[in-house]
Parts: sequence; structure tokens; C-alpha cells
Amino acid sequence: MSAKNTIDERSYEYLIRQFETIFHSSSDGIWVCDGNGMVININRASEILNGIRAEDVIGHNIKDLVARKIFDHSVTTRVMATGLRQTVMQFIPKTGKYLLSTGTPSLTEDGRIALIVVNERDMTELNTLRQEFEKSQQVREKYRQELSDISLLELERNDIVAESAAMRRILQMALKLSHIGASNILVLGESGTGKGLLARLIHKNSARNTHPLVEINCAALPENLLEAELFGYQKGAFTGADEKGKIGLFELAQGGTLFLDEIGDMPLQLQAKLLKYLDNKEIRRVGGTRSIKVDCATIAATNKDLKTLVAEKAFRQDLYYRLNSFILQLPPLRERREDIAGLVRFYLSEANRTYNCARTISPRAMRSLQEYRFPGNVRELRNIIENGVVMSNDDQITEFILASIDEQVPGGLESFPRPATTGEGLAGKLQAYERELLLEARRRCRTTREAARQLGISQPSVVRKYKQYKID
Repeated sequence: MSAKNTIDERSYEYLIRQFETIFHSSSDGIWVCDGNGMVININRASEILNGIRAEDVIGHNIKDLVARKIFDHSVTTRVMATGLRQTVMQFIPKTGKYLLSTGTPSLTEDGRIALIVVNERDMTELNTLRQEFEKSQQVREKYRQELSDISLLELERNDIVAESAAMRRILQMALKLSHIGASNILVLGESGTGKGLLARLIHKNSARNTHPLVEINCAALPENLLEAELFGYQKGAFTGADEKGKIGLFELAQGGTLFLDEIGDMPLQLQAKLLKYLDNKEIRRVGGTRSIKVDCATIAATNKDLKTLVAEKAFRQDLYYRLNSFILQLPPLRERREDIAGLVRFYLSEANRTYNCARTISPRAMRSLQEYRFPGNVRELRNIIENGVVMSNDDQITEFILASIDEQVPGGLESFPRPATTGEGLAGKLQAYERELLLEARRRCRTTREAARQLGISQPSVVRKYKQYKID
């Protein structure tokens, strides 16, 4: 044997040892099969991952190993079928492991599969984590649903009507805040949307509900009286003061909740005193020198835009940020029309019970109420129903309701647009108005029958008037 052949043989042996070292030191399992799926070799990691010995599988076809249930399915057979790289997740019954297996074909010059190299990576821990995550998500969803159901039951117990998704979200947020004992809650909303009701709901469902809820309207009193009401005063603090002095609403709310309604109308000087209380939980009576510790939750409400008031220097910026730890924005009634029918039934039942009546409401009146914009929100709706029960001479309060909301046409069309005033005569104005109503009904309604119900006329009349005014 020549020296050159000896060197080539040694180089070949060295390369083989390198290959075997790499092959068996890999933490990933490696299988090498021929183009027919016959196992040529597997490394030590693969023996451990699959719970097998190399001598038991080398020389066997991969299809036989699947039949023997060594693994549930094989990536090698997929590579043989497609001629392309494939990746599958395998479950190994013997070791209970999940393996991410990728099979890569090595092709000859004429495109035939010469070898298939399979890389196996242990995904058991990751798969377990995924399963635990999915399970925790299911448990979380279950608890979320249970909490939601509990919240809705609490709403029913508190005589609160909320069918709309927006209102339910607000109420559930309010209940959550009450359960965690939150303070510095700011309730925003137009007049009559129920800000006071929401404050009472939060207090009633909080741990402070055994202590008083004290309410004050900051817009109802002049500055000097408001300060005395909130913080109390010492005897002789001002002309006309009670000789014994008086404790303020903060002290009365000790352990409970103080509800500051219309906080946007509070004078700037008092805003400074309120901020000081929120910072250190201490108040000082008017004319007094001693600080008094007070522990009470505070809920503030306003129908004004506090950001605009801050920009106009009419409301302290630091107080605004101190008050709005949690903001609840109540939607106006016109944005939650789903609640109107339930509110009507609730207030009608309440008024009938209060005044010992048995009044009812017609579907026509209900539709009209659902179309009405309610500038006074829920408060206006409640007043309309209560007045209807008291003032109506009939068992049905329909006519009173229609008159109360200034109904001009039947079928709930008070929100339809009115034509602009022109110089034409009465007949022309009436025709223009009628055409506007018909056009709006055409836009709103899918059929002439539905339009007839809205307009309060017969379906043939609708068809005839559409033709008269050339409405397609």
C-alpha cells in the first residue's frame, strides 16, 4: 500500500470519527433512512427520546415501526410521498414525549430520494406549558363568565335595568371597583344619566356599605355654605354660626363614602381644600386649628368637560388628576336605546305600585319613546312615565306620552327631519313636509308594510304616495 493511500485512509477514518462524534453528541434525535424508508442509523439521543435501542430498529422499514406503534405516525413516509421537507408533531407512547420531527430528503442527480435525514426535538415541556396555558385560559373564561353572571344578578338585586352592552360594561366595571374598595372614582355623563344611582351602587356593594353614603350637590350651595357643609365649622366661626359648631359631611362619611355631585361647579378655593384632603386624608373645620383624620371613599360626578375647565383655569389640574384614578363614562339614553323598553316597564311598574294604579302602555307609545332623543335622559323618561300614571284619565297612558314628547306624527316619527321654512303657501309646505317624511321612511324601512307601520297609514297609501312623489 502506497503512502498516499495510507494518508487517505487515515483522513477517511478521522472524518468518520468526527461524524460519529457530532452524530451521537447531538441533544436532538437523528434518524437516517434510505429512499425506501429503511433505517440506516439513529443516534443515542433518539434512543432515549423514543425508548428504543438502535439495534432493534436499524435495518427495519419505517412503516413496520409505525405498525409496531413505536410512534403514532412518521415524517419519513410523508417525505417519501412528496419528495419535499416535512415537519410533524409525533407522540411517543413508550416515553410519553412529544417530538417535533423534521424530515429532509437528499436527492440524486435524477431527482430520486437517496437518503432521508430526520431531526427530532423534544417539545414535551413546551407542549405541557401550552396545555396548561389553554387550561388556565379555560378556567379564566369560566371564572370571568361566573363573575359576569354574579354581576348581572347583583344588577337585578339593585333594581338596575341594563340591556345594552355599553351599559352592562359600565355597571360591571362599577361593581368591580366596589369589590376592590376603590376610591377617587370619577363618574362622567350628561344630566339625568344616573350618576347618583351609579355612586349608590358602588357604595352598596363595597365593604363600606355598613357606614353611611353622604351625598352633596356642589352646585346647590354658595361657596361659603358649601365649605361649611363639607368641612364643618367651629363655634363662632362666622356670623350666624351655631354656638356648638357643626361637623361636616366628610366627618359624617367616616368609614363610608362621600359622593360629590356636580364637582365641576366647585369653587377653586374649595378645590384646594379637597385636594389637600385627598392627599393626606385630613380635614380642618372652618375656624378650626386642629386637623381631623377622616377615612372615607370619594366618588365625584359631573356633566361638564373637566379637561376644558382645566384649560380655562376654572378647575385645578392637580385635582383633576387626583380625582380620575378610575373614570366611569355613562352613555346618554339616546345611545342605549335597547334599555328604553326595560326602563319603561320598570318605571311603569314602580309608579303603578306607588299610586295604586294599573296603567298600561301601547306598542305605539313604546315605539315613540324608543325614537325620542331624551335630552333629559333617564330622569326625563322616569318623569314622563310617572306623570302619565298620575295624570292620565285612561288606563292606557299612550296619549299622555305622545303629548309629553311633543309627538307631531304617529308611529314614532318625531325624530324625522322637518323641512326648511320657505315662502310658499300652507299647501306647499304640507306637501314638502309629507315628502320628507316619506323619503325618511323609505330610507329607514325595508318594505312598504314596515313604512306603513312607521307612518301610521295603510300599505296601499304608502305605495300610492311613493308614486305621487316619484319616490323609487
